[in-house]
Amino acid sequence: MIEISGYRILRQLGRGGMATVYLAVQESVEREVALKVMSPALLVDPDFGERFLREAKIAAKLLHRHVVGIHDVGRVGDLNYIAMEYLSGGAVLPKDGSACDPAFALRVVREIAGALDYAHRSGFVHRDVKPDNILLRADGSTALTDFGIARALDSTGRMTRTGAVVGTPHYMSPEQARGKQIDGRADLYSLGIVLHEMLTGRVPYSADDSLAVGIMHITQPVPVLPADLERLQPLLARMLAKQPEDRFQSGDELAAAVAEVERGSASGTPGPSAHARLSEAAPDQAAVTRVDNAVAPSAYERSEPSLGRIEGIVAALDDGAKRGARPATRERRRRGSGALPLAAAALLAIVGAALWHYQDAIRGLLPRTGFNDTLSRAQDALAAGNLTSVRGDGARELFLAARAQDPDNDAARRGLEEVGRRLLEQADAELRRDDVASARASIERARELLGGGTAVDALEVRLKDREAQADETAGLLEQAQAALDAGRIVGADGAAALYQRVLEGDAGHALAAAGLRRSADALVVQARSALAAGDVATAVARADDVARVSPTHPDLPTLLGEIAQAKEAERSALDAVVDQADQRLRAGAISGAPDSALELYRSVLAKQPDHARAKEGLVGVARAFVVRANAAIEEGDPAAAARALESAAALAPDLPDLRASRVQLRELRERIAIDAQRPVLTAESAARVRELVADAARAVAAGHLITPPGESAYDKYRAALAIDGTDAQARDGLAALPARARTLFDAAMADAAVSRALTLLDAVRQVAPDDPAIPAMTQRLANAFLDQADLRLGEGRREDAARAIEQARRLAPDNPRLTGLAERLQAMNSASG
Repeated sequence: MIEISGYRILRQLGRGGMATVYLAVQESVEREVALKVMSPALLVDPDFGERFLREAKIAAKLLHRHVVGIHDVGRVGDLNYIAMEYLSGGAVLPKDGSACDPAFALRVVREIAGALDYAHRSGFVHRDVKPDNILLRADGSTALTDFGIARALDSTGRMTRTGAVVGTPHYMSPEQARGKQIDGRADLYSLGIVLHEMLTGRVPYSADDSLAVGIMHITQPVPVLPADLERLQPLLARMLAKQPEDRFQSGDELAAAVAEVERGSASGTPGPSAHARLSEAAPDQAAVTRVDNAVAPSAYERSEPSLGRIEGIVAALDDGAKRGARPATRERRRRGSGALPLAAAALLAIVGAALWHYQDAIRGLLPRTGFNDTLSRAQDALAAGNLTSVRGDGARELFLAARAQDPDNDAARRGLEEVGRRLLEQADAELRRDDVASARASIERARELLGGGTAVDALEVRLKDREAQADETAGLLEQAQAALDAGRIVGADGAAALYQRVLEGDAGHALAAAGLRRSADALVVQARSALAAGDVATAVARADDVARVSPTHPDLPTLLGEIAQAKEAERSALDAVVDQADQRLRAGAISGAPDSALELYRSVLAKQPDHARAKEGLVGVARAFVVRANAAIEEGDPAAAARALESAAALAPDLPDLRASRVQLRELRERIAIDAQRPVLTAESAARVRELVADAARAVAAGHLITPPGESAYDKYRAALAIDGTDAQARDGLAALPARARTLFDAAMADAAVSRALTLLDAVRQVAPDDPAIPAMTQRLANAFLDQADLRLGEGRREDAARAIEQARRLAPDNPRLTGLAERLQAMNSASG
């Protein structure tokens, strides 16, 4: 148990993230107090202790029946503490979470609204109105606690140094959730959330984390009460309006509205709204409305006396003169004289005329007391930059008070104009730092003082643009939260991209920054889940996403190390599988079993599609299938050969051996078909075969390899084989034709007989389409035709040159010499045309 000098701690009452509350006895006066001791963790902010003591001491000056009284504040070592009034009734909500009686809930709201109005007029915004900060006295009345705590935590009303928005997420206003500057209307919104919870037993907006709750405050509609509480819906709807200007504008206005509802409930008929009642009341009556023991204006809040207009002075002098003249008049009446009254009247008329004529000069000579003091204070406030204040000590309020005392005073008028210009400058600065709520208030006050103008209108346009941007931001945040909840992190419509769009417009947006961190956290989880499942590729992709979304994420280095280890382990395991597949391939177990070479290579590529050795292994399997197909062809089994070639083509469609094997398979099928149709060989047929073979030999000797049709060596040999497909001479002769054609081709090329060479090239192509010499022969012949074209162009024989160029183009369309010769031909044609 801690020790604080002057206090005897009895027991702990409660504990939270920022403080622990003890029941203690203040020994100097022997009274029970609630001793609130702030957490030492808050001392990470070096200025917190000083700010805490200052704000707590100011809050101790709040004297109101429905504000928990502060008896003492101080610091002992690292412990900052507050000794407060002890309220034995505890927090306002039932501990079992049940709903409260509506009459009790309305009374609580009315009492706390009065306390907030008093605090706001005293310059305090609570920032953390929630059930835990509304306590019950023994007599059942309520009191609001923790004034000054939130203010000490954040003197700017925005962010603490630890990056958290001040306020409890379930009760914070939309502007608070955005991290914007707030005023007392934010407290009234929070009180609306408390009212909903007291009536229904639950808060209206709830989610798994504070980020989601904050977004709901910004985007979700006002909750609808159950049917039996619908009479309270208008009150709740106005308290929970999204825009501060649509809510009750003061705690007194809210309290008056609650009082009307209570009166309507008591009479059985709903009463008019407080707004309507106050607008219809006489100004003085509305101005003095206060609720439930709020401290009334006292002597130190009095207005200074006003000099008034000079007509009043004349009237007072006239009245005094008349009063002083009455005894003399009575005496003169006794004497019977009437001349003196006439003279006095004339004198007063002359004096009054002079006073009227010189009233401004006289006013300057007379003592101004309260007016001069007000004007001086207004000018001091203007010089200090204190343009407006809820306490009434701002330049705007003081100049207005001076003008009320003397409507014609030029100094007051000029002061208000200067305040208006300063307010426009302030609104401009507020818009630059994206404080939309404050900018709207400043613009409205400037318009009130200046009566409008182009500068005011221009700022209004900028303000509307910023408000539209804020609405767009709220929509993006809602979409991002939905995407995050659905696990959709990356992509154009993923949570990360949506949060980044918000941050592009507002780099300091707290909700978007927090959402982006959560997106990165989710990606880290996905990466590690993929690693656990052995999916290294997905883990790598998610790690890349983390690096893109949050390059400085604290888990990224560790994650990359885990991925590197997983890659190494996977690489070793895959290499072992490839080694096994290579062994199975060498053993001839290429397919058909789970541990065959084909299946093992495929299993590796399924995990690592770019594994080089596994790819090479599949090509090796394809070659093995081609070897198997060739063996089937030799054995005369075309079906087995076809199956093997199909398997090879599926693995390596560009394998060079495939084409030759397919030609052999086609020939096998042709031989089988011919053999099936060939009749039984007779002596006459054998003689005919001998004759055809001899004719083919003579055609070969004459160089008639494929022409003329029917008489060529090629046709004679095929005719012989058509009779006897097994004739060795015919088969050997047919097989020798490509070599003979190449020999004759070389001879024709040597003699520059290009037409003859072209016929022999066609012979090779027809007899042996896969002959490897065909490409080189084609290029030689194309160049020979181009040489001929060059020669004919030199001789001026354009038609012969054109035919040679066309032949070369058919043989080798990519030959680089074609372009130059074609251009020479075209030039000759143009010159002759």
